Amino acid sequence: MQMKYVTTICPYCGTGCALNLVVRDGKTVGVAPSNRSPVCSGKLCSRGLHAADALNEGRVVQPVVKGETSDWETAIGKAAELKKYAAGEIIIITSPRITNETQYLVWKFAHSLGAAIGVIHGGSGVPTVKLDELKDADVILALGNVMQALPLTGNRILQAKENGARLLYLGPQSYTAVQADTVEITDEYKELPPGFGALLKNAAHPAVVYMANDSAAAKLAEGLGISAAVLYDTNNGRGTSLMGIGPLSLQESTKAALVIAETPLMEQDIYADILQKLDSLELTVVAASAETSLSAIADIVLPIASQHESDGTVTNWEGRVQMLRKAVDSPVGVKSLQEVLAELAEKMGLGIPSGTPEEMYTALAGEISAFGNSTYEQIAKPEGVFVQEV
Repeated sequence: MQMKYVTTICPYCGTGCALNLVVRDGKTVGVAPSNRSPVCSGKLCSRGLHAADALNEGRVVQPVVKGETSDWETAIGKAAELKKYAAGEIIIITSPRITNETQYLVWKFAHSLGAAIGVIHGGSGVPTVKLDELKDADVILALGNVMQALPLTGNRILQAKENGARLLYLGPQSYTAVQADTVEITDEYKELPPGFGALLKNAAHPAVVYMANDSAAAKLAEGLGISAAVLYDTNNGRGTSLMGIGPLSLQESTKAALVIAETPLMEQDIYADILQKLDSLELTVVAASAETSLSAIADIVLPIASQHESDGTVTNWEGRVQMLRKAVDSPVGVKSLQEVLAELAEKMGLGIPSGTPEEMYTALAGEISAFGNSTYEQIAKPEGVFVQEV
């Protein structure tokens, strides 16, 4: 029996906690905390503790064409029919859980194809406070259930309370509301309740915390003029946003879609709301590592490597770029998303970059200035590297 620990990043929320995947005889069998990470300091939430399950459950291991298992050559050939659609007729829905390097390739593929690219339930916004700085705030305004969405970020908020900070809450009844000192239960964020504004104005180090995909909260927060923690709910949501990839909806003109579908076990199936629209398209191609609601309606399903079956980097909500490391090999017959994109591009006569993850990061850093101040050697350190704010 061979056992090893592979230090990597949790596949769930945008806090970016490091963890050690326990690998035995080539399979992930458990999780152990990583004490070297400044993000989580050896702590994990319940989802992180079950991260090994997210890599193994419901795997897709064979291509599927029109509901029948297929070989790769046939499936790629059918998927390449995306090429026949005009620029305004095709979209690419990508996942904010894939690595920066692979996201860069998806972005280049979309541009080469002339397709619109975006994410479902994605967000935007630039945080002006770092994770560790939250615990030093003296008044924190939480908009929405931020502590349940990102539990280890919530721990920093609780540390601030222990240090004497006042926690204000505005939003629906929730776990965060239960933890707050002053609560206003509402489904809307039109204005600050009486008294909230004065508390924030008189604070020496106030901060507002909200989810990047909550546009109403963002509008209210922007008017406050104080430090903001803009939280992304996926492990590479911030990295995806930095590439200019934001929320996308299907238009009446949309006839075909390529969907990169990554939804780990224990996460909400974000595609449920658009199933009917996707099902009505002429061609829907889904690249996924595990079964989702898309599997039943897709014309073509292409099995791809799961997170932690390849190397790369991800960017947490505060802008910390960290190394996601390969822990195990993919099941036999499964290809990496990079391989799938390369084969599709060749079949369709498109040109996209190729190379190692490090070479892809270098290319990304050359185009997206936020990533231009870091190297793979620096990112490999436990603390990672912060992006360059522009």
